[in-house]
Amino acid sequence: MPRSVPSGYALEFYDSYVDNLIAKSSDGSLITIKKDSAGGPRWSLECASNETLSTISYSINLTKHEQGILSGYDASKIRQNRYIGILGYSIFGYLEPMDEVENLPLMLIVQSLPEWPIHLTLPPTTNRVPGQQTYSTASGIAKNYYHLADTQVFMGPSMNVTYIPISYDELYQQKTKSQLSFDQNLIEQNYIQRSLSFYVVIYTEDIDNLDVDMATNLSVQAMKNLLLYYNNVPFPLYTVAMEMTKPLDDKHSYGISMEHLNSCTINIEYGSGIHKNSTKDQIRIFQYNLAHHIQHAWLPKRLFSKFYYPFIFELTPVIDTIWFNEGFGQYIAMDAMARALPLNESYEYRQYFIKNRFEYKVNLAPLFIKQMPLPYLSMIASSLFSIDVRTTINVNSRGALMAKDMDELIQLNTQKQKSLRDGIIYMLNWSECNSYIIPFTMEQFPKFFMNATNVDVSPVLEKWLQ
Repeated sequence: MPRSVPSGYALEFYDSYVDNLIAKSSDGSLITIKKDSAGGPRWSLECASNETLSTISYSINLTKHEQGILSGYDASKIRQNRYIGILGYSIFGYLEPMDEVENLPLMLIVQSLPEWPIHLTLPPTTNRVPGQQTYSTASGIAKNYYHLADTQVFMGPSMNVTYIPISYDELYQQKTKSQLSFDQNLIEQNYIQRSLSFYVVIYTEDIDNLDVDMATNLSVQAMKNLLLYYNNVPFPLYTVAMEMTKPLDDKHSYGISMEHLNSCTINIEYGSGIHKNSTKDQIRIFQYNLAHHIQHAWLPKRLFSKFYYPFIFELTPVIDTIWFNEGFGQYIAMDAMARALPLNESYEYRQYFIKNRFEYKVNLAPLFIKQMPLPYLSMIASSLFSIDVRTTINVNSRGALMAKDMDELIQLNTQKQKSLRDGIIYMLNWSECNSYIIPFTMEQFPKFFMNATNVDVSPVLEKWLQ
């Protein structure tokens, strides 16, 4: 069973909630199972020479699971007669070497009560009409175990599901010539597909503080802005899932969101959502968080440095570039949202987040954290990301300010004909050519930007990594 999850940067002992583990041979006889005596999240099967493994089954008590995992955003959730929200990596185990095989198609079949709707974030196994609600039974196909573990399952009569098809052609045509960027030909030639099946799934226990229609519309606009920023759609469907649940007790923490390959889970602190009386700042902060986690489907899910992928599910990998995963990701979300605004509003939007999110939060850290080299702080945050938020805030904000400095340097040296965006798109094209499975190295990093913009960003990189 996993104990570590992509972009989680922490350990969660999901194996503690596995019960009734049973293995059977092809003739139906039981196979002996032994738990790892060294304390790892693994079991061994003792098959006789004449036995062939046929099935493995186990159960997970989701109520016990959620009670035991204090980070509410890392837990699957169940609300009796109302809702179930499942994070794939919290319940799906694997057989070695499934976790390391790149092309290993896996089918997921989900069954619920007859009247319960089901939503999977995996591509469906049947050619059902996009947006058509599925009841009782649903199935999807994962490319491999990593994709299966990174999927989500939602079901229950109390969830709200909205389907919004987004046509890239129509989206692009809506922009006037004055709004089009200089790289129009690049956009027209390089996006991968022309449409996206977009879903918003919302479950709230406080409907007065989460306006479903408003949250849905903000999600759609955030995705559209990111599609225009990145110029491609590397996934056939995408789901924004929002949960606002009452805390089980004062020991459980909520509010941190999580990204996935084809979806994101937006965990909203109880009572702190958006509604018709929300202020302008509250609404744009809420939407920025949506954009931040949606954009992770590109970076780092499909553009990453070493140790992020292939992923180690049993232990937290040490990553010295979380400043890129999170910091550049946060800056890009801001940049994509700002680009969609009129010039005067765009400038104000950028300054708001630069000053109130990036610069302000860098200054919050104690001196000893400020003095840590960014790669070293990133390695520390690899396992403390959601536990000691001082490391999280600082590594994210310093990474965002590095991205800002690179963006300004590139624009200055190209008379605003190029920007950080060009370098990121260049890197994504490189990653796509490598099937989104090859990490880049820090030796390649400045070379990518040189190739894309003819600007040397090495001085900025060296300054921030010191």
